[in-house]
Amino acid sequence: MSTFSSNDFNPNAGSSTPKIMNPGTHNCKITDIKFDIPPYNKDAYSIVLTLEGEDQGAEFQGIQIDKTNPTLGNHKGQIANVRSGRYPFSTYEYDGKVNERDPQIFRWINNLAKQMGVLDKMNAANVKGDTIEEYVENVKKYLINPELWGMFTIAGAEYYTEGYDKPNYRLFFPKVANRLLPFSALKNAEGSYDGLLAFNKAEHIIVKAEDAAPVENFEPATSGTDFDFPSSSADTISDLNLPI
Repeated sequence: MSTFSSNDFNPNAGSSTPKIMNPGTHNCKITDIKFDIPPYNKDAYSIVLTLEGEDQGAEFQGIQIDKTNPTLGNHKGQIANVRSGRYPFSTYEYDGKVNERDPQIFRWINNLAKQMGVLDKMNAANVKGDTIEEYVENVKKYLINPELWGMFTIAGAEYYTEGYDKPNYRLFFPKVANRLLPFSALKNAEGSYDGLLAFNKAEHIIVKAEDAAPVENFEPATSGTDFDFPSSSADTISDLNLPI
């Protein structure tokens, strides 16, 4: 016969923290940075950041760090693959001016570096790259650091998986608004984060129909950015005109 004791009661038993982040503002570290090419335009690029949130405790069963190497264990926090924006970077013409893809990516990755507090280190090391792919690869080591944490505001396009009544989200970073960006590790004297865009559900959630694959696949999404940065002819970090 079973014996019941109040000391055996776990108020968290039966509840489950999602393995994947939902849209919102989260305290995270960057664990990976990749390029992603949308299938409908081989000349476009999204940048996909893999973010890991705070340690959720011993009861949390996170996603495997590497499915091919189970010995690495599981992530201790929630995970998110977040695109640089809702749409990918691509070369386009507006008002008679051609805006090239790669300078847009250059400005985006350096704004991320500035907001994460590592741009000065990059300038001191004179980080360069002959291509945008090489440049981003050289920047990654400054941004992927287990000790580097910041706040990230994440938007999402909603979709439903058949048989479920709660939405999943394709995650992306929202547009710059009033010179505020959706990420920052820089704190001011009052302890708040400088230049951080606040999450706004009405603006940052896009309602969608039931038309997508399940989120459990956890594959990087396939389109990129709505970041509208001032144009710049700069091709080195020291020449960069940042919008903050």
